[in-house]
Amino acid sequence: MKNDVRTATEVDAFVGRQLKILRKQAGYTQTELADQVGVTFQQIQKYERGTNRIGASRLWSMCKVFDVPPGRFFEGVEEHLAATPDAANTSESDNKIVASA
Repeated sequence: MKNDVRTATEVDAFVGRQLKILRKQAGYTQTELADQVGVTFQQIQKYERGTNRIGASRLWSMCKVFDVPPGRFFEGVEEHLAATPDAANTSESDNKIVASA
């Protein structure tokens, strides 16, 4: 059965965890980061938990705030997926997209 394209995947959760790491390293609260990128702190919480996907333009805004390339959010994702039993819930097409990024 194909995943709904709007449903967050294990890759989205991984990216969210990277967001949390970068936010904490930069010393921002969720509210401060939310103000920087134009969303609510609740939305930042959802991104960090992997509940909601981060859109491309929002990810780009976050890259500018943290002064990192977009690929920073995906560093280690392949290893993570290989080691994560729940990665089977990630569609094959999501893995191919990440692998080509």
